[in-house]
Amino acid sequence: MRADLRVYRNAGGRLPATDTEIANYLSQQNALGKKPATLDRYANSLHMWHRYMNFPSPVQSMAVRSVLRGIKRTRDMRQDSAPALRLKELHLLLDSLDQDTLHGLRDAAMFALSFYGAFRRSEVVAIGVEDVDWRPEGIVIMLRHSKTNKSGRIETKSLMRAPTGAPYCSVSLLERWLAASGITKGACFRGISSRGRLGAGRMSAQTLYVRMRKALVSAGLHSQGYTPHSFRAGFITEAHLRGKTDTQIKRLSGHRDQKSFERYIRIADEFENNPGDFFSLNPVSLE
Repeated sequence: MRADLRVYRNAGGRLPATDTEIANYLSQQNALGKKPATLDRYANSLHMWHRYMNFPSPVQSMAVRSVLRGIKRTRDMRQDSAPALRLKELHLLLDSLDQDTLHGLRDAAMFALSFYGAFRRSEVVAIGVEDVDWRPEGIVIMLRHSKTNKSGRIETKSLMRAPTGAPYCSVSLLERWLAASGITKGACFRGISSRGRLGAGRMSAQTLYVRMRKALVSAGLHSQGYTPHSFRAGFITEAHLRGKTDTQIKRLSGHRDQKSFERYIRIADEFENNPGDFFSLNPVSLE
C-alpha cells in the first residue's frame, strides 16, 4: 500500500482526496499505460488509507467506479501471461544442465521444485532447510509468506517422491543438492561463486530468472518466452490436462479464487483436449 500511495503523491495527489481527484488520477495513470489490475490496486490502496484514517472513502463513489469500469471496457483485459512450461519442456530444461557441477545440480533442484510445487520464484528462493519435513512419501514444505499471504499464516505444500525409474524427481534432486553442497541449515538455494564457493545468504529471485534464461538457451527454448512463472503455470496446466481435479491442484497451488486459478490453465495446442472430438453416432463405451 505504501508504494501505491507514493505513486499517487509523486503524481501530485493529496490526501485526503476527493472522488474527482482520484478519478482524474486513475485516468492519468491509464493514459500512461498502467494495466487495469494495477489501477484496481491503486484504487484499493487509496480506499484503505481513507478507511484507516477514518475518512469516508471517495473510491466507492460513482465517479471513481465509473472511471474504472470505463477503463476496463476500453482496454483489452487479457493480461500478458507467461506461457506454460509443460512437463516435456521441463525435461528438456533439466537435460541441458550439467548435474555433476554445483551450479547444474542446484539449478535442476530449483527448477524441479518450482514446477512440482507450483511455486512463485519469490517462494522457492525463500525455502530454508528448516522448512522441509522429510517423509517416506516425499516432502512437506512450509511456506511462511507468499504473494497472497502477507500475515505469516503457515501454509504447506506436499511434493511426492517419484517412483523408481522416473527420469526426474524433485525430492531426489533436492536431496542430492543438499548433500553435495553440505547445506544443513538456512537457505536451501544460494549463490555460487565462479570458484565454486557457496554463498551464505539465500539466492535472489532475480538470480533464479537469470539462471533460468541461461538454461533455456542451452535447451533451445529461449524463443518461447518462458519466465519463472511458467513453472507454476505449467504444473497447473499439466495437472489439469491429466485429469486432476481443481481441488487437488489448488491444494498445492494455494489458489483461493476460482477465476484467478482458471487463468493459469493454458493450452498450447488449440486442439488438445478439445470437447468436439466425437464423430460417431454411438457413444464411447465406458467399459
